[in-house]
Amino acid sequence: MTQTNATNTNYTKPFRPWPIRLFNSLPRLRSDEAVFNPDNIIRYAQKMTGETEFSAAPLREPLEKLCAAIAEDAQLSNFGRVVQETRLKNLLVNRLRLDALMRKHPEILAQPTPDIIIIAGLARTGTTLLHRTLAANPDARSLPSWEALNPAPLPSEPSGNPAKRISKGKSATGFMGWLAPDFSAVHPVGALEPEEDILLLDLTMISQTAEAMMHVPTYSAWLETIDHRPAYEYLRDVLKVLGWLRPAEHWVLKTPNHSEQLGTIMDVFPDATVIQTHRHPSETMASCCSLMAHTQALSSDYIDPHAIGQHWLHKVARMATKASVARKAHPDRPVIDIHYADLIADPLQTISSIYTARQTPLPEKSRAAIKSALAQPGAHAGKRHAYALSDFGLSRSDIETTFARYCAEYDIHPESPAP
Repeated sequence: MTQTNATNTNYTKPFRPWPIRLFNSLPRLRSDEAVFNPDNIIRYAQKMTGETEFSAAPLREPLEKLCAAIAEDAQLSNFGRVVQETRLKNLLVNRLRLDALMRKHPEILAQPTPDIIIIAGLARTGTTLLHRTLAANPDARSLPSWEALNPAPLPSEPSGNPAKRISKGKSATGFMGWLAPDFSAVHPVGALEPEEDILLLDLTMISQTAEAMMHVPTYSAWLETIDHRPAYEYLRDVLKVLGWLRPAEHWVLKTPNHSEQLGTIMDVFPDATVIQTHRHPSETMASCCSLMAHTQALSSDYIDPHAIGQHWLHKVARMATKASVARKAHPDRPVIDIHYADLIADPLQTISSIYTARQTPLPEKSRAAIKSALAQPGAHAGKRHAYALSDFGLSRSDIETTFARYCAEYDIHPESPAP
């Protein structure tokens, strides 16, 4: 691979290490329908854990919908099939272990819902910077990548010592760096860094993760028709488990998925501090689509940038609209609005304003830790994330028309003039 200072924009020809190219060229011995068979995936998880009983939270129907969509539409490579099959199996293994832990220790769910700061901004609006900056507070509890991958303790894990799970997380992020060298510039990932709690929603198979990773339009359409509250109630239960294992004063969570389900969040987490970040979509949509193209390229050789553009234009517009509707339906629930330009100009002042709005102090030790975190270089320093609306069949006028009401409602302006 020729090294450049910018990420690849030829999305239909993603980089592949030669062993992956070779593996992808081999004939297939099983059909997609056989690989993504819900019964087989469930039986595997039950055999691996010795557990058979799932909680009442959603699982069977969403798993069936997702497996059918993968087999029908995703066009996965050989390597992609291994990745996605392994991912589904691991999710069910973790689900069984977590459900068993809740049954064994009923005191876990008897705990009150933890104090939570929830960042519910659209993708590429500064959510990662805000999340990691808030999480730098030593009094805060976030979800590190290693824990997102394996939230349940391993059977051989000593109580209070997740060293094996941390090692697994470091191996996974190291492998990602070898597999897709550009990815850290598109979306920085580190085993010890805060990760999106959408990976906990995945335990119910009800989240945006699958449509970000694969072309699964039938599953995506189905997601828009169902009630997500049971999935968020299970997220609340898992947070209680994780807090029981590793307590903290308060949590900091984030994922753009929350924008689409803001009303559900307000119902399930009535006391949470909700933050909505804002940036003009003309500055974010190309970056968002590029993220999805790079993500889908990990599992498929058939990337359609224009299809990605249309899907995520619809999805992001839906998220913005649903967030606005939810806020109007919950006038008694204050939401802290953070504009990207203000966050970038003075992130420490932004953090201070959030704690002021929460009516909680920001101790000097926390302020110092946040300052130190802000002084650290980004994981992708030196590599530029390259993208353009035209790569995805979109234009600036498309964006301005689609998001005119959202931008007017929150007084959002472009950072650069129209070309």
